[in-house]
Amino acid sequence: MKKLILNLITFLLILTNHLNSFGQFNHPRVYSTFDNLSLIQSDTFNNGADINGKFFHFGRNWINEYNSEWDSWTGWALSNMTDTITPGYGNQFSAIPGHGVSHTANYMVGYGNTYIKLDRPSPISGAYFTNSTYTYYDLLEGSSFSKKFGGESGNDPDFLSVHIYSYLAGNIMDSTEFFLADFRFDDQSSDYIIDDWVYVDFNNDQSQDSKIDSIAFVFESSDTNSFGIRTPTYLCMDDFNAISTAQIIPEKIIMNPDTFYNGQDQAGGFSVSHLFFPNTYNATFESWSGWSVSSIYDTVSPGYTNQYAAFQEPLVSIPESTWNFEQVHFVNSGITNSIRSPYFDDEEESIFGLVQLPVPVRFYITNATYAALDMRYGSGFSKKFGGESGDDPDYFRLLIKSISSSNHILHTDTIYLADYRFEENSKDYILKDWQMADIVSCDRVDFELQSSDIGTWGINTPAYFCLSLAQQELMSVEDYAISSIQLYPNPTQQTLNIQAHSNIQRIELFSLSGLIIQEMNCTTVSSFYKMDVSNLNRGLYYARVYTNDGMSVSKFMKQ
Repeated sequence: MKKLILNLITFLLILTNHLNSFGQFNHPRVYSTFDNLSLIQSDTFNNGADINGKFFHFGRNWINEYNSEWDSWTGWALSNMTDTITPGYGNQFSAIPGHGVSHTANYMVGYGNTYIKLDRPSPISGAYFTNSTYTYYDLLEGSSFSKKFGGESGNDPDFLSVHIYSYLAGNIMDSTEFFLADFRFDDQSSDYIIDDWVYVDFNNDQSQDSKIDSIAFVFESSDTNSFGIRTPTYLCMDDFNAISTAQIIPEKIIMNPDTFYNGQDQAGGFSVSHLFFPNTYNATFESWSGWSVSSIYDTVSPGYTNQYAAFQEPLVSIPESTWNFEQVHFVNSGITNSIRSPYFDDEEESIFGLVQLPVPVRFYITNATYAALDMRYGSGFSKKFGGESGDDPDYFRLLIKSISSSNHILHTDTIYLADYRFEENSKDYILKDWQMADIVSCDRVDFELQSSDIGTWGINTPAYFCLSLAQQELMSVEDYAISSIQLYPNPTQQTLNIQAHSNIQRIELFSLSGLIIQEMNCTTVSSFYKMDVSNLNRGLYYARVYTNDGMSVSKFMKQ
């Protein structure tokens, strides 16, 4: 018993020392994604029946008013409902896309003219909005309370909009108007009802944010009577204070040695350039899941107290290369995780009319020390890989899935963090170097850990790995000689011909979200090359071409 108590005291002292190394992390931008606000189950909602009067996240308050006598509410409700089919008031808490931005679960539903109050004046950009399922079908088909938009002929100039006013100290600083439906066009084919998430910048200027302390939402509709608006005045919101494009100059993460950030400030995640890393922190148990950031490289200490250490320091930036590596690493905790970019629509060039091009990225993977040493020696929770004989066919692997905006898996790469399945034991290994993940053009990257060591509650192997992020230098459009290369045919289905004015050294094809999807080092001296693009998904892409005269970029469409 004395030995157990001494071991417990030692454990707590070690844990305390590590917790004291918690690093303050500078958040360039804190999204409110609402996924760290709890709902009791899937396909449910919270409309304020708990009488809290608001939903709070990171100094932001979504105001709610609930009437228990009538079981009615106004303001904001938290939802993860997925019903995109059922019309009418009984389905008032569903968003018409059936999910949050990038297929996350939670989002906000606003009802009636309402507002958001900030605890202190803060720079705010915008948010994503869409229709509720209730409103969408009322606009599309009409109901006993409201009209079918456009009327029977389709010619009625109907509209439903929400005016968004940004305030500071009671003064209107900025305003914008977002149309949830617009049937005022001369050409009926241009009429629309919003059915997907759309980014709205609160000050109509994506290059800078407004410092404000509250935001008001006021509905306006063409369908009114003596009592006011007949159209259901609902809208759904997600990713508050997000960005709509990659208009960001990458900033290096600066942390002191042997420190970490694990979400203790409950920001719900953090952004690095145009990438968002989700995080969930439980203040009651001082535990976390998702992503943390760390500069700890202890490869010796086993166990949970060393959960933030990578088994290898990040790669260094190469002076002759345009790729730069963050000199910290990102630690995954949990069997599944993700990294996502802004909600791009790859079909629409207009959403990407940028001052700057997106930041191409690469992900490199290695083991966390905690998991690596557990696999090497075993622990009270997990087995020694290979077993006592060394012959057990154990493995610990990471599936890396490139996911489209429609939530389809475009590509899956597998990295073995440990593999003991070889007939010759000398080939068995635990990964200790950085290995580049193979990702393709996508909206989100999902990660899933799998292990041969399975218990009653799932994987026994600690569900940890580390990620190193490399980004290419960002250049403005003006820095590129746009006209110095020719791409044809454009659009293309099979082959992309690339013609330059001087010899081509290297070609990179990358997506709107900044991911390099094909690359070629050109060993033959030539100003003309062909690339097979038949495997690309339909959409808009960029070709970056390095020649003897410099670097050029041009767009092409894959049909």
